[in-house]
Amino acid sequence: MSWRTNKTNPFLTYAILLFFIFDGAALGLNIWLTQRVQGQTVELNLAGRQRMLSQKMVKEFLYAPPGAASKEALDTLSHTVSLFDRTLSAFRVGGTTLDTDNHTVTLDAFDQRHYFNIVEKAWGTWVPLRQDLQRYVLNPNPELFLRINKLLDTQSSLLLDYMNELALAIETQARYETGQIRLLQTIALVLGMLNFIAAFWLYRLRLRALEKEQSLIDSLLNEMPSAMVFTDNQGNLIQANPKFTKLLGIDFDVAQQHKIEELITPYPNKQGIWQLSFLASKRAIVKVEKTSVYQDNQHLIVWRIEDVSEEFAEREQLSSLAYKDPLTGLDNRMAFEEQFNLQNQLASSDQLYALMFLDLNNFKQVNDTFGHNKGDLILMEVGFRLKQFANPHFHIARYGGDEFILLLQNISNEERAIAKAEQIVEALKAPYYVGGETLYIDASIGITTFTGKQANTTKIISKADKAMYKAKKNHDGHSVHLVQWNG
Repeated sequence: MSWRTNKTNPFLTYAILLFFIFDGAALGLNIWLTQRVQGQTVELNLAGRQRMLSQKMVKEFLYAPPGAASKEALDTLSHTVSLFDRTLSAFRVGGTTLDTDNHTVTLDAFDQRHYFNIVEKAWGTWVPLRQDLQRYVLNPNPELFLRINKLLDTQSSLLLDYMNELALAIETQARYETGQIRLLQTIALVLGMLNFIAAFWLYRLRLRALEKEQSLIDSLLNEMPSAMVFTDNQGNLIQANPKFTKLLGIDFDVAQQHKIEELITPYPNKQGIWQLSFLASKRAIVKVEKTSVYQDNQHLIVWRIEDVSEEFAEREQLSSLAYKDPLTGLDNRMAFEEQFNLQNQLASSDQLYALMFLDLNNFKQVNDTFGHNKGDLILMEVGFRLKQFANPHFHIARYGGDEFILLLQNISNEERAIAKAEQIVEALKAPYYVGGETLYIDASIGITTFTGKQANTTKIISKADKAMYKAKKNHDGHSVHLVQWNG
């Protein structure tokens, strides 16, 4: 087929011209919209951060009292004061500050905006407080601490109110500008209908590109070495890679019926460490990292989950070794003292406790006569016999050498403590069969009883130790000596 004339079809020319005009207008509008939204988002985020910093500043100041403030605490306070001041100054006169991702951003002054008076009031409130805080960081003294503390009682709430007003004003302005932008977009849309055919084909091309992009994202997600899952703010599962369902051992359709924190739960006292819940088909310890993302104005949370069961078990084993006596398998001195101090903090005033200090008699002669190897075997057997008495209310540990320490909790009377100590002495008197030798070892036990919380647990241990030496000196055949603790 050939054209009957070489003249260009005017409608085609008009269509091409309109295409470039509308496309250029739409492109320019989108670029301008993107820049405005980005700028408003930065300002709104910074205003929100100013609210957080005004509260954070108070906490950091209170955590850095004179005489007890560490350099780290003062440095942290100084950083917060500097960041708050730098951002508020940028709002007021323009300049640079750090955004919420610690990237340098440049802000225009707010002096041409209708809410500039909020910035000015906040600045007037902030300047005297800033000067005192900066001086305090350099020289933390009680007088300045009291003055700042008094200022913070009123000024911190004012600053917080001003930052709330500023954030609301920025958000209101952003909504207004967004409305105006929407109007322009509507006009552009109406005009764009005139170029519908070209736009349709562009849409088809864009759709194919998006499909390829989504396919690439899915491929990358599936090839990630860790389990990945996307959730909304409520923890509802939106998307996950195969490694996530493999880790849980259940289908995604089943997992999607539960919230993410029903499938994995925080491990007690281990930040960033979680464990699979009973809904999973197996048990595992996992490391969790969370990241927030935004897609189509929807806030999503990306969970990166890594199985660390083996590493966790190894660390727990090393931690356990730090608190265990390797020879007897009993708790060591450090473990006992930590447990003793914790128990002392939780004790009530009417509970009666007995602390026993046990020492093997003439054990040095055994080591000197038969050697340390046989001495160690005897200590192992002593540890085994003592374990037979252990229960949740009777904590037993090796204190060092041939010394052992025992805490009997919540007893009814002192006679029970003496009876328990005598049972232990009798158990240790039984013969020890070591390397063809039959050896006999006995022990002396000192006891001190006390009630409720005590300010100095070290003195309690010392008193039980002295009671043990008195038991050693007894010539009436008694190997147990008890003294009362009077605080």
